[in-house]
Amino acid sequence: MGIGQIYVLRQGQYERALEYYQKALEITIKVSGQDSPDVASSYSNIGVVYRMKGDLQNALVQHQKALEIQARVFGSDHPDVAASSTNIGNVYNFQGQHERALEYYQKALQINIKVSGQDSLDVAASYNNIGSVYNDQGKYEESLEYYQKNLDINIRVVGGDHLDVAKTRENMAHNYLKQGHYDQALEIYKSVLETKIRVCGHDHPDVADSFNNIGAVYAGKGDVENALVQYQKALEIQTRVLGSEHPDVAISYQNLAAVYQRQGNHVQTKEMATKAYHIFLKVLGPDHPYTQMSSKLSRI
Repeated sequence: MGIGQIYVLRQGQYERALEYYQKALEITIKVSGQDSPDVASSYSNIGVVYRMKGDLQNALVQHQKALEIQARVFGSDHPDVAASSTNIGNVYNFQGQHERALEYYQKALQINIKVSGQDSLDVAASYNNIGSVYNDQGKYEESLEYYQKNLDINIRVVGGDHLDVAKTRENMAHNYLKQGHYDQALEIYKSVLETKIRVCGHDHPDVADSFNNIGAVYAGKGDVENALVQYQKALEIQTRVLGSEHPDVAISYQNLAAVYQRQGNHVQTKEMATKAYHIFLKVLGPDHPYTQMSSKLSRI
């Protein structure tokens, strides 16, 4: 199981990860029987990989299997049930089925409050998920309300100078970015970048994410030169840390392609989009939206 997580999170080798998780599932069923929390965990792991691959239908099936076992074994008010509800909400959110996502996120929130009390990181995470759905729906005030609840709990529990707090503030900046409040977003993104470098060091995927976020602000403002600088910084870190064939690397190539397209630089647009396409094709397959998007850009 640990090997599978390494392949998924660090290398992006989803098929390899699925192979390990499927083997773990078969062994666990033989040893523990079908109605076992460990079997449910295996289904959850497989579901996460399918979601990362973009195979949302299979992801949903696996998470539902996990949820059914956990509800039978533990009852309805258990942290594992909340976790599976969150996983199902994640799939629906990725599909754009926001109301279904909210239904499962709210279910997870209520369980987490019952089990852990109001001031827990699990409750904070549920607030964050709900805020993200509202953000995707364009309900920015509601989104900020839930992000603020998340932030208040995180600060009380872990203190202000913590990665979880930085990521919550980053979500609030995403909200401002979507509204076109570029200066507010940029100020938060830069502050979050400083925290991440202080906590994680410079060569870290989360730091690369911050450079991509800052690049997105500059791109939104039409400052393509600064956008290119930030996206290149993200790409350099990701290539060093994650390797040259990781989906995050492909996303940075995609970002660069979009900026070059705005410049009218068709040669660089095609080059960056083609690099993104080959990574997405290998890792995510031909039907994933990212693969198809980069394929269109590469033909410009």
